[in-house]
Amino acid sequence: MTHALAVVAHFDDAAIWAGSAIRRTRTLGWEWTIVCTCAAEESRRRYFLEFCAELGARGIALEFIDHPDGDPFSRNSRVAMAARVAAAVGGAAVDWVFSHSSDAAGEYGAHPNHAEAAQTVADLIASCALQPRGVAQFAYRRFLAGRAGPPVAQPDASQIFVLDYEEISWKAAWCARARDVETRDPALGGRSWLEGLAWPCPSPEAFTVTGNPLPRPFDGW
Repeated sequence: MTHALAVVAHFDDAAIWAGSAIRRTRTLGWEWTIVCTCAAEESRRRYFLEFCAELGARGIALEFIDHPDGDPFSRNSRVAMAARVAAAVGGAAVDWVFSHSSDAAGEYGAHPNHAEAAQTVADLIASCALQPRGVAQFAYRRFLAGRAGPPVAQPDASQIFVLDYEEISWKAAWCARARDVETRDPALGGRSWLEGLAWPCPSPEAFTVTGNPLPRPFDGW
């Protein structure tokens, strides 16, 4: 049996960047644990746990601070985050770890929480708390560099996951639900961060992999 771990920053990141890959591999028998580091707000936490429950994945919602500005770990403890994620994994063997890009440009631009999640994975591997066969980092960029626009797969991504029509439709529904969660948040004044990404439902899903390549149903370019 294949065991996979995803460490993401926000309530909707697993759905946006790897949702269909998680869904299809679950049907092939993969066991998933998904850790969301910044899920303190109730509606976001509910969305994340419902997403995990639909997939039959084990969802762990942590309550670190969601801060779109500033440096990584300027408001969250690096040591505490690594300890909490390690505790969530509980020493279980993990074959593959999925997380955010470690590139300064991130998936659509720099975000300190995304960088924190990626660095936490690196810290756990360096300390041997995780010893996966490979690490898959989300590999996206803006379609129009320097402008608002949809995220698309990076041309140099090492492996891709091609979605069929039904998978795109399913993923789009979860993206729309995420937008609705944000527009109902009075702190955002009826707007959603997702609107700045145009349509945050990238297909194909793309990953930069270190270590062993991902097995099928993932493909190389």
